[in-house]
Amino acid sequence: MRLFDLIILSAQALRAHLLRTSLTILGVLIGVTSVIAIMSIIEGMNHRVLELMEGMGPSVFIVDKFGLVTSEEEFLKIMKRKDISISDVRALQADCETCVEVGAKAYAGGAALKLGREKLNNVELSGTSANVIRISEYEIADGRFFSPFEEEHSRQVVVIGPTVKKELFADNNPLGKEIRINGLQYEVIGVSEEQGSILGNDLDKIAVIPISTMRKQFGTNQYLTILVKAPSPETMQETIDEVRMIMRARRNVPYKAEDDFGIITSDNFMALYKQITKAVRVTAIAIPAIALVVAGIVVMNIMMVSVTERTREIGIRKSLGARRKHILLQFVLEALLMSLAGGIVGIALGLFTAKTLADAGGLPFVVSTIAVTSGVVVSTGIGVLFGLYPALKGSRLDPVDAMRYE
Repeated sequence: MRLFDLIILSAQALRAHLLRTSLTILGVLIGVTSVIAIMSIIEGMNHRVLELMEGMGPSVFIVDKFGLVTSEEEFLKIMKRKDISISDVRALQADCETCVEVGAKAYAGGAALKLGREKLNNVELSGTSANVIRISEYEIADGRFFSPFEEEHSRQVVVIGPTVKKELFADNNPLGKEIRINGLQYEVIGVSEEQGSILGNDLDKIAVIPISTMRKQFGTNQYLTILVKAPSPETMQETIDEVRMIMRARRNVPYKAEDDFGIITSDNFMALYKQITKAVRVTAIAIPAIALVVAGIVVMNIMMVSVTERTREIGIRKSLGARRKHILLQFVLEALLMSLAGGIVGIALGLFTAKTLADAGGLPFVVSTIAVTSGVVVSTGIGVLFGLYPALKGSRLDPVDAMRYE
């Protein structure tokens, strides 16, 4: 008997018990859908975080009070450190010979922006030095960034994000218009490039003003970070070492004591991120994997029922010359067809689910090749592995005893 004939025979047997076949396919489908959706979302999140880190620039690092905190105990210890000050920024600008640029950024938290009667709350307000545009990969879509002159003279100018433009100005040109930030009047001079969002956090709902203006009008107690640009990625460690030496000397850190400030690079941030998400990935995939095992057990049970119901048919076919391998192959093919059907539909549904969740969470939709390949391999494996035992049992039946079965 040819393989094609066995496939047709298996398909006909599955169609004869459509409800049972559908329920078996559903079990595989749920497990594969879960795996595909979860893996694709994790890949999309990794891609988004990598994009944000690349936005820092390959030769840029950050100096701040905290660094990368990994425990509550460490956080409580770090809270006792001195804050980063504007004088630290000035010292690095004056003394760091390997630094191409040294800039600063301060955060004022959520601010209220107002244009006439239109109001937008919880806008992330930050103040930066004018050279931040040259340090990071920050891009201006329309207008310009503020100049060193405007920073030096604490001008009330602001660069807004695309979300702020959309909410306050709709389709109108915001450049040259006056808006109020926490009650103070600012001139809009630029609109930044769209960055999108991540996990519901809108990265375009921002307003950037000169750091001198922020310190003058909002006080000097904002959280301050220093942005440093090295000559190249290859020489970045040399620049980090020089910055560390200058900062330790300024802050009177004893020789054998650890730094009382943090240094963050895109590489060590990504290393920490991958370490954290590795555990999340294992846990997230383990749950649908259990569903796949359950689906496999369902496939095996259904095939055992099918073998039992068709015992007389097996006996008749064997008495007419059907070989043991034909019986074995037919039942394995039946299990494989059900699993593959569930796997294929599960892959499509999983990708659709991942796309929907990615759009809702502001993540890029990434088709995970590993996830799709895993879906095909797993569904095939379930069919073969869990369908093999019932198929072996059916193929080993004695034809005389099988024909007498009631």
